[in-house]
Amino acid sequence: MGTTTIRNIMFFVFILKSFVIQSVSKPFLEQRNVINFHKNISNPKLDLNNIYIEKLWKKMLGGKKKYLSGRKLSHNNKRNIIITNINPEELRLRLNLLNQKSQIKILKYNTIVHASVESYLRMGKYIERIISLSDFYFPMFEEKLEKYRLPKELKYLAIIESNLNPVVTSKAGAKGIWQFMPETGRIYNLDINNIYDERNDPLKSTEAACRYLKFLYKKIGNWELVLAAYNAGPGTVDKILQRHKNSKNFWELWESFPKETQNYIPKFIAINYIMNYYKEHNIYAHFSSPYKYKYKETILIPIKEKISMKFFAYNLNISYQDLVLLNPKYLVDLIPSGNKLRLPKNKILLFKRKEGFFSISKRIYKN
Repeated sequence: MGTTTIRNIMFFVFILKSFVIQSVSKPFLEQRNVINFHKNISNPKLDLNNIYIEKLWKKMLGGKKKYLSGRKLSHNNKRNIIITNINPEELRLRLNLLNQKSQIKILKYNTIVHASVESYLRMGKYIERIISLSDFYFPMFEEKLEKYRLPKELKYLAIIESNLNPVVTSKAGAKGIWQFMPETGRIYNLDINNIYDERNDPLKSTEAACRYLKFLYKKIGNWELVLAAYNAGPGTVDKILQRHKNSKNFWELWESFPKETQNYIPKFIAINYIMNYYKEHNIYAHFSSPYKYKYKETILIPIKEKISMKFFAYNLNISYQDLVLLNPKYLVDLIPSGNKLRLPKNKILLFKRKEGFFSISKRIYKN
């Protein structure tokens, strides 16, 4: 057998051996990549998986119709025409009815409020989406507001602040459903690091918002000015009050406030109206919520070993998207030990059965 033939055979065997090794090792390598999903955990800005989670949130809640809106629900075969205007006397009457039931007693009519109401009515699809998201968040908001003995209408602030998006960031750097700046967040024990941002945690940020609102009301004693302080900062309100010592009436001081704050209280009153009377304007939740579970159908479980959320979701037979939706505080996929994950309660038995498996798998892939 010639030298050339021998070389060709050896080369063929080498190639064949490479294919066999590759095919055998590929599943293990793919699994290992799932476990070691986030090696560069110290700098999430450079991590592709952090970017992936951000993109996933934008798809789910960032305005793209198929993700934000969810599955279309059948309400009527014929599309309802939204009533975008309202007679002043009728609006005045409805606001008076709401104000009688209200704990804060600021739901009053004027032409600025009227304009704000009709502005929201022209955003029918937006209101439909807010209604679907509110089904998930409002029961938890109401529970926390009641715990701190605060008016339940304050839940509507979260709509103005964030459109009920738990990961939204403002141009100024405020973040989360209640839009905390980093400094204020830390004052109210919201931790911020490279792994997670508790301003994005709906439960913890709601607790912080309740404590902050409680502080503002104790300091100011007037709900219109409390809301103004939540928007513009207590320092801005203090300066305005010092210049107008004889008044604590927001509408008398209206021109002294920044433009955004001038619109903030009218928006709050308008959202109160819209969320109570949207059906009278032919607005309905035509789209299902992206959340498959009610908040009370979920529970926090401790994580004893570092683990990838993707691996976790796969083994608990829950979609990765659903797991991310329930845990918006995490900036990365790899969750260190000592943290907690929110899971649907119907997955707890499966988690307990597989808890040992997660620990074993982690040790195998670490070695």
